[in-house]
Amino acid sequence: MPGKIVKRPWRRWVNRRIPRADDYRPGRRNIFVLPTREGLMFTGVLVISLLTGINYQNSLIYLFTFILGALFYGTIFQTYRNLEGLHLSLVCAGESQAGERLPMAIRIRDEEHRPRAALRLRIDDGEPVTVSLEAGEGQVVPLPVPTRRRGPLKLPSIRLETDFPFGLIRAWTWFRPASRGLVTPRPVTPPPFEASPDAEGDEGEVTLNAGPGDSDIRLRPYRLGDALRRISWKRFARSGHLVVMDWDTPPADPRWLDWEQFPGADTELRLSYLAWHVGRLSEQGQPFGLKLPGQTIEPDTGDQHERACLNRLGGFGFGEGPT
Repeated sequence: MPGKIVKRPWRRWVNRRIPRADDYRPGRRNIFVLPTREGLMFTGVLVISLLTGINYQNSLIYLFTFILGALFYGTIFQTYRNLEGLHLSLVCAGESQAGERLPMAIRIRDEEHRPRAALRLRIDDGEPVTVSLEAGEGQVVPLPVPTRRRGPLKLPSIRLETDFPFGLIRAWTWFRPASRGLVTPRPVTPPPFEASPDAEGDEGEVTLNAGPGDSDIRLRPYRLGDALRRISWKRFARSGHLVVMDWDTPPADPRWLDWEQFPGADTELRLSYLAWHVGRLSEQGQPFGLKLPGQTIEPDTGDQHERACLNRLGGFGFGEGPT
């Protein structure tokens, strides 16, 4: 409890000092420096050496103390400079299903043309990722974020710290991205009587998508938006040209995935059912549209259409998506 009382005002003060932004450069106002446990022990040795020198008026002890003191002071400066002049930027806020890790990635780059060693990045109490940079170098660092629930996700603060060169001083700062990730619903297989949208017939028969069957296959040039699963990779390996397999069957009528298709299910379960249908119809290359309360996505196919539908399901009820 006392720790929380102290921690909350501290975090509020830090948040005012380091506002959220997708680009960040640590500097004098936002790099914090304190001795480590080893640094405190080293300071104790300095104090004892100084008191011993004063007591015995021994010039060698004075010399020893002043050399160690100069080393300690230089360490403070070097540790601070290991963070100063870096540039951190958000590369990818990421998307994921609920319960999986959001694939966030950031870029860290040296802007003052000097090497950086033993930089550690971590999220909360997670395992740190250690990075070293050559002069002027940049590096992309993946930092997966655990997720629990569907919806827009405010990205956590990333702690950047170092205790280079001797581990006596720790300097740290926080990178607080402004953009948000998006967590989409985890697909759930609907009950059998709800296994396929747009069921037709008076006897409750389920309408299945037309597959290639025994129809003749024809090839055509690849067009943007074609499903990758329809590409003839063998022909690409031989000729170097992307061609797509089409079947000489009449084009299937587009399907509609409708919010009202699942009476009795709660909001999250309906979204999970719809996410399952989106994935299934996308695998089959079946054109489909999506109807949600107050929102409609027209029928289409392809990976972009699938992502658009999943994103709409993920942001449903929040009034926003990732930024």
